[in-house]
Amino acid sequence: MSYKYISHNYRNHTSAGNKAKSDVEQIMLGEGFRNIGLTRTEHASKTAHFLFNLTGIAKATTQLRRGDILFLQYPLKKYFTYICKAAHLHGAKVVVLIHDLGSFRRKVLTIKKELRRLSNADYIIATNKVMADHLRSVGLDKPMGSLDAWDYLTATDPIPSRINEGEIRVAYAGSVNRRKNAFLWEWGNVIHDYVVDIYGSGFRMDQVDVPEKFFAHGFVAAENIIAGMTSDYGLVWDGHSLESCEGDFGSYLALNTPHKVSLYLRARLPIIIWSGAAMADFVTRNGIGFTVDTLDEINARVKAVTPEEYAEMRRNVDRVAADIAAGKFFRKAAAEAIAYLEGVS
Repeated sequence: MSYKYISHNYRNHTSAGNKAKSDVEQIMLGEGFRNIGLTRTEHASKTAHFLFNLTGIAKATTQLRRGDILFLQYPLKKYFTYICKAAHLHGAKVVVLIHDLGSFRRKVLTIKKELRRLSNADYIIATNKVMADHLRSVGLDKPMGSLDAWDYLTATDPIPSRINEGEIRVAYAGSVNRRKNAFLWEWGNVIHDYVVDIYGSGFRMDQVDVPEKFFAHGFVAAENIIAGMTSDYGLVWDGHSLESCEGDFGSYLALNTPHKVSLYLRARLPIIIWSGAAMADFVTRNGIGFTVDTLDEINARVKAVTPEEYAEMRRNVDRVAADIAAGKFFRKAAAEAIAYLEGVS
């Protein structure tokens, strides 16, 4: 069998979604998968973006052969069903790696419509086991595996971080806006035993409660964050509440695998994550951080961690980060998909 994928144009690499997708492409290329689209490019123009992707997909549908396994990254918008049907017409099978579900957070699709789209695949790689269970529970009857964590390829290595010397610092990185993470503007009211490094544009110190608890770094490229971050922990939390992750973006953590987890791990930061997040089990099982029910709990938790316990977390972080940097999570999930499809051929 031949393993194939379709490369795309990425309008920028500053978003987590584009970084995750381009890293998966790079891993597939390194594993000997063949790109049957056009060579990957970066054009900011909407017109160039549309024409490149359309041309690449048209080319790809002529390169499929019986027995091929085609890997697609979802969502692929209007092209997804067409590509799946073209693959099956040529006798190929389709593996789909899910990045995002349009029916959950953004609600751009109904659940019924999304299931109808995904049912065109022969095998699904969900971002984690919780998402796989959710898809089964709403009626997707397809063989499924899970990714568990996003791989994160980088040419930069992190600096040796300090170990709880003086003031404890918690980092929050990513898109910063009131629609996605309104909690940031009130977080200062429950911060007592640490300070916060904010990496992301849109955070204004003159608008937040207790601004002296924050250091706003603005937008910093991911490579520079990894190379220079000196925080002690990275926080995974979204929504408008300090008490729980709520709202469309907050509740999505109960299902999704945030890319920022991998960014923090590559920067050698243990994780603080909402206890209801789909990745909470991954964090605790690997000993790479701890969970909290509310943001107020962070104070007592960071104070209680001994230097020895923190050093152990850091050793575990380095172990998992090495796997992330080597692309091991996607490679394992892809190997399981291939083994299943080849086994039922």
